[in-house]
Amino acid sequence: MRAMDGRRVAALVAIIVIIVAIGVGLALFKPWGGKKSVVLKIVTRLSPEEQKAIKQAFLASDIAKKYHIKDIEFTKVDYSLWKQLALSNKVDLFFIGEKVVYDRLCREGAFAPITMDKLVNIINGLKPEFVGRDSKGNICWVAVGQAVYGYIINKNFLREYGLPAPVRWGSLENPVYLKPLLSHSYTVSFPRPTKSGTARTTMHGILQIYGWSDGWRLLTVIGMEAGIVDSSEKARDQAAEGIVGVAPAYIGYGIEAEKAGKGAVFEIPRGEGIAYISPVALAKKAPHPREAQAFILWLLSPEGQETIAKLFYYLPVRNITGIAWVKEVYEKMKGNIFQYNRTLAEKVDLAATTYFEAAIADSDSNALLKEIGQLAAQLIEKGKLSKDKWLNIVSQLAPLTIKDPWSGKTVKFTLSYAESINNKLQDSANRDKFYNAVKAAALDTYKKVLEELKSMG
Repeated sequence: MRAMDGRRVAALVAIIVIIVAIGVGLALFKPWGGKKSVVLKIVTRLSPEEQKAIKQAFLASDIAKKYHIKDIEFTKVDYSLWKQLALSNKVDLFFIGEKVVYDRLCREGAFAPITMDKLVNIINGLKPEFVGRDSKGNICWVAVGQAVYGYIINKNFLREYGLPAPVRWGSLENPVYLKPLLSHSYTVSFPRPTKSGTARTTMHGILQIYGWSDGWRLLTVIGMEAGIVDSSEKARDQAAEGIVGVAPAYIGYGIEAEKAGKGAVFEIPRGEGIAYISPVALAKKAPHPREAQAFILWLLSPEGQETIAKLFYYLPVRNITGIAWVKEVYEKMKGNIFQYNRTLAEKVDLAATTYFEAAIADSDSNALLKEIGQLAAQLIEKGKLSKDKWLNIVSQLAPLTIKDPWSGKTVKFTLSYAESINNKLQDSANRDKFYNAVKAAALDTYKKVLEELKSMG
């Protein structure tokens, strides 16, 4: 009997040992070779619906499985926070956004070099304009797609107010587009350049196409006619629904607006389309650099290129065949593309965006612009304000003469002045000083113009 009990105890001990061994084995040797599943953290300018679409496509790919990437968490934040996040050890990648921002962050050391051999081989085969390098020649960012900026026009809105369809951005300087202000509507929906890459590039494009002085006058009038919004998605949706008649957009948003079927069409302004690229970069302190580069590898794979082409209407940066609409887009772009100077845009980017925010987008400044526009529309309707007289009044609105916050001298906001102060504005305190100086000048100027209009009856 005792022998029987001994055998039972021994058997029980053996079973326990086996169970423990299996548990330890599973802990040490997981089916995927001991690799932990990874969640990539990506800062992006994509809309929530675009984030969802690209996430689903990538997670279903062989590359995601090979590198054990189980999820992607996207975050959409202002460009001003990007450098801080790049160095935080909490973000892996930056995906989509303005090249001018990627170039600046590359110089400032916010990105880690792309080094994965297979990925580097692909990147070295791309056109040089699709690759950003640091001062040592390391790959700092790479473009994964290219597209074009234009605008969405809603024909139903324009018809309702009896407005002609604009053929270029300059068409909006015609005072006829002030008419919706009389019924507290807006012809345009325009995002803040600090929150929208589309608005930022459109702003710089207008300044380059029309020249610095005329460009700022046009932008100020557009701001007068516009509801200022915080995102390109909001502008797209308002144009798609017919809440406004015009909104800047990249081709992907333009086609989405058309699909709503409420009168919206995407157009490239005559001779004013801006071709652009969409980059991706590895954060300097990326917690998962290997897996993050695997995501870039997928974006540049034939599968990834075809996916983002179909999702966002991007033109591939690699030679991918079988996407029917690509040829149509190229045809539409022919003869309508402006040679956008990104180097110039970068030299004045902080100065120009801060000026726009203070003189045009600021709630107090914009409220005065709306008063000017409404009164001008009333006077035009009564025959008391001619188009020529209106254009003369517009010339007083911009560019503003301001009190330089550092020297105390009175200066006009010229291109050379913008270049001279741009680097100073990397410091938030200096940026606030400049913002306040511009806003003060704007309020003073706009009040004087408003009084002049009031005197006309």
